[in-house]
Amino acid sequence: MNPNSRNRCVLVCAAFIGLFSIFSFRLIYLQAIKHDEYAGLAAEKHVYKQIIYAERGVILDANQEVLAHNIPVETIVADASHLNNREAVVALLHNELGIPAAQVTEKLNSGRRYIVIKRGVSGRAASALREKLRPGNLRGIYFEHDSTRIYPNGSMLCHVIGFTDFDHNGIQGVEGSMEQYLHGQDGYRFIEHNRAGQEIVPYRGQERLPRDGYQVHLTVDLGLQNIVENEIDAAMQQYSPQKATIILMRPQTG
Repeated sequence: MNPNSRNRCVLVCAAFIGLFSIFSFRLIYLQAIKHDEYAGLAAEKHVYKQIIYAERGVILDANQEVLAHNIPVETIVADASHLNNREAVVALLHNELGIPAAQVTEKLNSGRRYIVIKRGVSGRAASALREKLRPGNLRGIYFEHDSTRIYPNGSMLCHVIGFTDFDHNGIQGVEGSMEQYLHGQDGYRFIEHNRAGQEIVPYRGQERLPRDGYQVHLTVDLGLQNIVENEIDAAMQQYSPQKATIILMRPQTG
């Protein structure tokens, strides 16, 4: 082999060795040094924290009659990192949930990843939305189980029972004064999605179950309260007093 050929051979081998060294170093750098960082970035893209809402405690009267309870609804949320067709999603949410398209667009463009689209959606409306998402293979919209507070007796005892706000926190009355017992503690679980945005199996080890609120039993008798409110309404209409008070008691015991 002449000297020129030998030199070219040496240069080619050196180039191969150099490239191999660069790729090897890069591979070691990515897998060993930067592994945790890139694994975290990948997890952020494919792992979703789902809230498991706690059930608010029921309020009962002295005879176990329900004064306040919950009915199941769903919360519609979006994961901005999984949205694959924002225009179609905006149009669908507008049509199915009655939310103005501009409002949906503003939420989706807020820069947040976890976005609450609408709370208190009925099971029927949520099922209809699910069915409409499938044909277009629209990704990034998820459903969380929730509940809404119901007072089956209408305005009766409303000044005693109180009410809850949008986030299920007690406001005034028993709802407010017994908030620490009624509220409960929400749980969560981490759910993994594949590249298509489809759910895989939840991380069973990374899960906290919710603790539901306690029941609260009152000494109020709903039947007697109904009589009192009807009588006081009749007295107000007949006599137009500035104020009226009714006291019920057992004559034998006072």
